[in-house]
Amino acid sequence: MTLRPMITACGLLLCAAMTHPALAQAPASSAPANPFAGLIRFGGTVASASGNGFVVHSQQGGDVKLTLPAKPNIMMSGKGTVADLGAGKFVGCTAVKRADNLLHATECHIFPESMRGMGEGHNPMGPPNTTMTNGNVATMTNGQVTSKAGGASATIKVTYKGGQQSIQVGPDASITKIEAGTPAMLKPGVKVNGAAKPAADGTAEVVFLSLTP
Repeated sequence: MTLRPMITACGLLLCAAMTHPALAQAPASSAPANPFAGLIRFGGTVASASGNGFVVHSQQGGDVKLTLPAKPNIMMSGKGTVADLGAGKFVGCTAVKRADNLLHATECHIFPESMRGMGEGHNPMGPPNTTMTNGNVATMTNGQVTSKAGGASATIKVTYKGGQQSIQVGPDASITKIEAGTPAMLKPGVKVNGAAKPAADGTAEVVFLSLTP
């Protein structure tokens, strides 16, 4: 399992399917390309860490023992601002088409350069009139969005292979910056979520890990 299909399946991002607060078996699917088949999802707080192993205490109680592979996929997320959505950034934006027929972002993830191109495109999501757009920010114009919340706003043009979308990003949109993480960041108290492959000894090897210091 590589990071690329995991990100694509999350609608890039990171990952809405991986934010479940408790350890749970990934839902079965008849689709042969399902990257979550046979994996478990976990979320909670690091209770302890030693060597390549660590224990996560889930938000609903109970502990899960996890191990890291030789080359783990670890991402760290932090709060960003509209100003971080500069030209040249690779982003993933969830947006809703409102009555004005424009796409208004509810959240945008800014990805590190190592993730450029992953999940690229413009696709519908579950809720009505909701889409996910992953691509490169070609231009950003400040102060173009009308929003109920006060603060910075912008219109960004996101380009991807085969098309482009203009997305309105108001101060009420959630902006998240994602950067590459390291095993050294796994310390008690750190919040994590991800997916892992279960082992016969009761542990599970991490496939993807996202943490919030």
